[in-house]
Amino acid sequence: MTMNIATRRPVRLVMFLAAAATASILFLSAMGAADARADAVERTNFVSAGGFRTLATLWNTTASAQFRCPPGAEIRVRYGIGWFSKNRQQQTLDCNTDKRLSIGSAWSKFGARMQIKVPASGNVTWSYITEGP
Repeated sequence: MTMNIATRRPVRLVMFLAAAATASILFLSAMGAADARADAVERTNFVSAGGFRTLATLWNTTASAQFRCPPGAEIRVRYGIGWFSKNRQQQTLDCNTDKRLSIGSAWSKFGARMQIKVPASGNVTWSYITEGP
């Protein structure tokens, strides 16, 4: 059974339109996904016991951090410099739930530091989360 020329043209046209629609959908999904992306980088730092130690310093930017262990460790965000600094978002880690620190660009214009205080010296694994393209 052979098809004549009149019945082959609509089949080719439909196949061409389906391929074009698929290509445009794939192109738009690939280009649109880069704008609302957040990257999480897992970091490991050796932290000695004692006072609060700075893990990250931010200036005029937005970022977050996520912690889980060691148990009994305290985390906080310290805004500002010297006598004019303030501590916010103080939390204690328990190894059962994730604790998160967030810094916005408005508060980090004068400097912001993510800090941790551990009961015993050792490695701390945490995630540093940046937002944007």
